[in-house]
Amino acid sequence: MNNKLTGIAIAAAIAAALAFVYWPAPDGDAPQVAAGIAAAPQGRSLASYLNLDAAPMPAAAPVPVTLAQQLARLAASGKPEDAYAAYNLLDDCIVFQREGRLPGLEFELGREMTAEEKAAQQQLCAGLTQRQREDRLGYLAAAAQGGVPGAATIFLSEGPFGDRSALRNRPDDPLVQAWKRQAIAQLTAQADEAELTSVSTLMMAYLRDGEVVQKDAPQAYGYLLALRQVYDDILAPGVTNPYQDEYWHWLQAELTPEQQAAAAAKAQAIVAKYRQHTGRPAHG
Repeated sequence: MNNKLTGIAIAAAIAAALAFVYWPAPDGDAPQVAAGIAAAPQGRSLASYLNLDAAPMPAAAPVPVTLAQQLARLAASGKPEDAYAAYNLLDDCIVFQREGRLPGLEFELGREMTAEEKAAQQQLCAGLTQRQREDRLGYLAAAAQGGVPGAATIFLSEGPFGDRSALRNRPDDPLVQAWKRQAIAQLTAQADEAELTSVSTLMMAYLRDGEVVQKDAPQAYGYLLALRQVYDDILAPGVTNPYQDEYWHWLQAELTPEQQAAAAAKAQAIVAKYRQHTGRPAHG
């Protein structure tokens, strides 16, 4: 019965359309026809008749973008920022597969991940391959070399080629030595551009003998002075500056007047660059 009614409706609609197109009314009747068409209530279109028996089509569910697709898109741009995003994407998957959660994300959100968020992360990371794990540090190296804020510090924390133990177990290995030079050069370049994560990382590194650099009090003090002045700019009135003299006077006491002057000049250059980047006025 429905098929029969559908056939009749289709035939009637097609016939009406053909009659209107190929057999127009005489000239004298044209205004009335046009007026009738204009005044007629809007009915169903021909297309709607052709779908009389069709059930409404549900909206298509969005197709999840796979991990491989996201990585391909990020890699194709050639931008250091996208290389850093690719590194973080892979690092998140490695952490999630190990811990079943993303502590960094939960810290930012101020809450635990929901079941839905965990399910989505599980689905995304299910396709993680060994090749992608190996590519992770390559993305990080590209980001650090490209000057992405924070990447140089993460590069240092990963250790030589992702093996932190190499700093202790193979300190004289030429490859490890070259990695250390690269790590410090990247941090220094970023610190000179007033990237505060790098400034802080180098200050802490030069405070004592370590696996990457030896203690260098003048260097540490220069970065300390830069952070003190930048935080004086950033912090609201009345908020204690963690880099003020009362906490760090012992470091200043280790320096000669000449070393203190050189550290102050180094700090001023970094602070000037920071104020240039942020549009803050230079202090006289």
